Amino acid sequence: MYRCVRLARIAVFVLLAGLLSGCPVTQPQDTPVPAVREVEPETGRDYRLYVPSVYDQARAWPLVVTLHGTHGWDSSNAQIKEWKALAEDEGFIVVAPSLRSVQGILPVVRGFWYDDLAADEKAVLAIIDEVSANYNIDSESVLLTGFSAGGYPLYYIGLRNPHRFNALIARACNSHVDIFERIELTDEARKVPLEIFWGKDDLKPLRDQSWAAFRYLREHGFRKAQKQETKGGHFRRPEMAHRLWQKHLPKREQE
Repeated sequence: MYRCVRLARIAVFVLLAGLLSGCPVTQPQDTPVPAVREVEPETGRDYRLYVPSVYDQARAWPLVVTLHGTHGWDSSNAQIKEWKALAEDEGFIVVAPSLRSVQGILPVVRGFWYDDLAADEKAVLAIIDEVSANYNIDSESVLLTGFSAGGYPLYYIGLRNPHRFNALIARACNSHVDIFERIELTDEARKVPLEIFWGKDDLKPLRDQSWAAFRYLREHGFRKAQKQETKGGHFRRPEMAHRLWQKHLPKREQE
């Protein structure tokens, strides 16, 4: 049954992708070195990776882990394209895992969806471990950010593993109260800065879900959760996420 459901999803995605071009990537693409596709061996999950041309193993580098939105509208490849020029200019490594749980449009079968979230959690953490083994990553400067339906794994992975990230940033993200209620919200998670922003002209469900995530978290003791409504619609805005992240980096990264 699970296979049938997934095949039905794929068929609909193909149809919808033919009708819509997705969220365009407007950031520059002329970086000195290309992004690469890698596969994490334990989970078999592929991901895109960008390492700046000036990478030096002698110092620890900040890491951005960016989670893509709904298939057909977004992808790990699109995410690495939107972040790579910023990574080159600002001096951080960025990784964009391929995800299974990012369905922000069609209804989902809850049991299968939670299986997908758990699989995404395992894959994302394994990918971070692999990148950290291959490159000198500053473990105190790791951002987890999601765009659109990437909000589902953002909240699930980030709040379940707060010791792995120094900040969580939701960019016009979907959310669902079921995810929060299934997670043990710990004091350690409450200490992690959480920035939530969306466009005032975005789709109403996304605006509502972003606001609902902020309200739920603040009601449950997340005093570091902040919200912001910005101009425009459903745009990627990695530059804004990076600016917000700067507030939460250790001082050595800002010098």
